[in-house]
Amino acid sequence: MSYMDFPSFSIAGSFYTDPSTMDNDPSHYDESCTNPSPWQDPGGSHFFSFQDILARQVPNRPFTQPSISAAYDKNGQPTLNDPLIGTPVVSVDSAGGVTGGPFSPAKMIDLDVYQQAVSTIHGFFINFSVGTTTLVAAMDPTSLNSVRFDRVLPTRGWQPWDGYGAGSFGGDTNASGVFQSILRIPVTTWPVSSGSTILDQLRLAATVDLQNNFCLSIRFTLDGYQNVPYHSADFRIGRVVATVGPLLPGDPSQCIPGRWLAGRSYNGKTDAWNQPSLYGAPFRIITSPGGTQVAFDLSNALMTAAPGADPLDLGNLSVYIGDGTTGVVGQPFQLNNILYNMAGGILRLPLTPAQAAAAAGASFFITSSRTDINGLSIFNNQPVLWQESPTGTWITCSERNLQLPSDGPASLANVYITQWGVPVTNPQGLNVALFPCYPNNGFATVPWSAGYVGNTPSCENALKLSLTFQSPGRFQLALKAAKDCGVRTPELDSQLYFIAFWPQNQPGPPPNLDPSKIPATGIIAYAMPAQEAVLSCVVWAAYPLNTAAHFPEIAQIMKVYDKLFPAMHAKMDLCDEQTFRTFSLNPPWGPFYANQPGPMSYTLPNGDSISAGTIPYYLTRPFNDPRFMPIMRNLSPNKLLTVLYFCYNLQNAAAPAPNPAGFGYEAQA
Repeated sequence: MSYMDFPSFSIAGSFYTDPSTMDNDPSHYDESCTNPSPWQDPGGSHFFSFQDILARQVPNRPFTQPSISAAYDKNGQPTLNDPLIGTPVVSVDSAGGVTGGPFSPAKMIDLDVYQQAVSTIHGFFINFSVGTTTLVAAMDPTSLNSVRFDRVLPTRGWQPWDGYGAGSFGGDTNASGVFQSILRIPVTTWPVSSGSTILDQLRLAATVDLQNNFCLSIRFTLDGYQNVPYHSADFRIGRVVATVGPLLPGDPSQCIPGRWLAGRSYNGKTDAWNQPSLYGAPFRIITSPGGTQVAFDLSNALMTAAPGADPLDLGNLSVYIGDGTTGVVGQPFQLNNILYNMAGGILRLPLTPAQAAAAAGASFFITSSRTDINGLSIFNNQPVLWQESPTGTWITCSERNLQLPSDGPASLANVYITQWGVPVTNPQGLNVALFPCYPNNGFATVPWSAGYVGNTPSCENALKLSLTFQSPGRFQLALKAAKDCGVRTPELDSQLYFIAFWPQNQPGPPPNLDPSKIPATGIIAYAMPAQEAVLSCVVWAAYPLNTAAHFPEIAQIMKVYDKLFPAMHAKMDLCDEQTFRTFSLNPPWGPFYANQPGPMSYTLPNGDSISAGTIPYYLTRPFNDPRFMPIMRNLSPNKLLTVLYFCYNLQNAAAPAPNPAGFGYEAQA
């Protein structure tokens, strides 16, 4: 993706999200669990939005409405006087369109109880205006990437007995992660002259898709999220910084197939409690009319002293290439609030001709003037805090969140491999391996509960994969179920798999992915692939389609949603037969939903159609529509169809006999 290219603009402010946490515990999917523990936020609706929260002020955490904080023109020059600067950026409650709303906020959805590091945002729209020009951009669904739980420097240490492993503020408040996607703006809504030079240049630089939309690239980094309700002022609120640039031809949708700096991580054997843990940073070389620059996206790489606070003071930082003989790149800099909020955490430095030549085949690294920090190595008596791989190889996956039924077609994903930022041309340059979700699997994101060990043995040999070289630097992975994978529990009717990639000339991950048993092998240890080089896949167990189900079967399908999502239960009890019947029959779609986008009827596989009922309406919205009812998107296709046939049968049952005289509405009329 090219959000780091020019022209571009940055956004800073706050976001809101309220995912229910009751689905985070595998024990809750046991049928014997009828009263699951609430965890932090049981009543969440999985909404995600940018919104005006100026009234919320918390000491050291000033929440603000997201707005455009800075911009760069097509020559790579910053500008502070363009009317775009300061423009509010708000999300739009929509669903498949931007007229006739409001409809439904975007949804943030986990993939699986054991994999919440690829949570996906569906149905997100943003709105911003300059003068009389108002643009509404639809964002393609995108999955969380580069998630970390050590964003905040702890105040009591990193010892293993600390339940969250790295902090005093709690897991989600300590966390940070990245979403990257495409924004689509209808060509007909974007005038040639908008009153903003940056917008006009961006319009000229953007690609146009087959649906006649201008396409932009966006990356936003989230941190400082508070999901504990006793912090009432900032409950369900966090910080966002984003950068928007042109989408260039051939760009992938959710990753940067460029270059990568690995950050120093905390070492419990040698580091004091206050040593920072730094994450990796993507970067790329950009040539524009203004010259050649290197752009580092440090938005997720840095650390803070408190949730949502300014970047941790790492001293004066200097960028070098190779053996450092070409000198400091640009000027030394500091990670501060200006760089983070004003520039979206992106550092841009000019390259001299000698440095540009050296960058073609040598590693970048960043040193610190603070000699009290332990580095990856030492250069000029200064610790190295970030370092590119000695081989310059980088692997990253675009589609990271896949779901497929046991009897369905293959799912496809793209994997990119570069060396020194150049696509690798070797058709055998990439290796792949499949790992079911078993205990001690280093890719799982939820601690193992006693007796709940991830996949069941029936998952073995149930998923097959193939890897095909498509073009320089791009491979395509195809995943297809080979048999019925079976269930983990009657309420968790799927199996979870991780697919990892590594270069052909590097050692692959061992069968046991317990990271505590894998020795460190250098700056980048391919024995444990980076999460950016790992895909996650859920395979649903086979389920026999029942076109004539009775309600007990429907209640069995629905009860896990009713149990784990109290916000849904508050709207309707899906396990109550009378409630389910009422909302399966009413209202008719045409009159009631006429102002909402989307089809006003649904055709079943046998040719029959449904055009009434709240439940079938929300069950038949497109998968990426925020109105689609199964909150976790984990209702298998045949279960979904079984429910829809049940609704259809209710709607087409024989009409009941009239009420006896003197009873009911007829007598009153």
